[in-house]
Amino acid sequence: MLQLVEPEELRGALLAWFDRCRRDLPWRRTEDPYEILVAEIMLQQTRSEVVATRYEGFLERFPGVDALAEAPVESVESAWSGLGYYRRARNLHRTARILAARGRLPASAAEWAELPGIGAYTSALLASRCSGESAPVLDGNVERVLSRFLASTEPPRRAAPRRRLLATAARLLDPSRPGDSNQALMEVGSLVCRRGRPDCGVCPLAPGCRAFRSPGLDPRALPVAAPRRPREVRHCFTAVVHRGAELLLHRRPGDADWLAGRWHLPTVELASGEESSRAAEVLGREFGGCWECDERAVLVRHAVTYRDFLVRAAVARWRPGRPAAGRSSLAWFGHREIDELPTSSLLRKTLDSVGVHCADPPIHSGP
Repeated sequence: MLQLVEPEELRGALLAWFDRCRRDLPWRRTEDPYEILVAEIMLQQTRSEVVATRYEGFLERFPGVDALAEAPVESVESAWSGLGYYRRARNLHRTARILAARGRLPASAAEWAELPGIGAYTSALLASRCSGESAPVLDGNVERVLSRFLASTEPPRRAAPRRRLLATAARLLDPSRPGDSNQALMEVGSLVCRRGRPDCGVCPLAPGCRAFRSPGLDPRALPVAAPRRPREVRHCFTAVVHRGAELLLHRRPGDADWLAGRWHLPTVELASGEESSRAAEVLGREFGGCWECDERAVLVRHAVTYRDFLVRAAVARWRPGRPAAGRSSLAWFGHREIDELPTSSLLRKTLDSVGVHCADPPIHSGP
């Protein structure tokens, strides 16, 4: 019969490995709850290597809750540029205002979870690090580690296996260092229990891992993937309107399902790529005024989560008229101003494809 070490017996080995092998990341050098909060919101859906390039600059600009709460949301979004998913920046700003008004930080995972943009994972991690609560976390790395640890043959996002993973994570938490225990589990997933190349021989959890200790089981086969969501293809047309050293931009609605709240070139969605000939008409309905688009358009490909965008972009001319009902105004921005706006990589990608740069001499001018 297979003899395995119980999770509680591995707490010390897990923390000893973490103390010896953890990466030196800037948010691990602080005990300040505000600085930890900023890091954890940034780390939602963004790789740690990318966050490390923006984290300290953001804190220099907004060194505390009050400074962030008092800042205009546009400044927060500008400082967030390059991290993507700008809804997180707006949620962090709203959270700072709530915390500044209360004058205190949450004392539990349940209180953290009441704040904008903070779900079960982030609230548990914040509570474990900031107030010593033994709240287990499940991110993608921990799901992989524990699915292998239990040799679970069910997708980890389903309710029943997720409960088992959480219960096992809780058993691995050292009550004297719950925050470090949570970070240690995530670090094992990042450095040791990797997706395609697990290094089981150096894993601190190997003595209790069923996938490693059971003959005939290959840890690389776990976790079991859930059926993949089919990808959507969306067709768009983007108008590049240039006036001297300025570009015409539009702020997308905050509830848009892509580029929400970001400044972008005027863009409309079409039923298919063949509808590009109607782009000027659709732009007029969407944004108001009169549009003329060059016949020559370039194709820009852009992927966002499960969506593939096929964007036809062309230099265009725009003559102002009555604004379209319910639409925010278009606005001109110089290149230095654009650098301070919340934008996306698609803006630069489109401009490079069309061959227009904001600092260039004028190509086509709107009136």
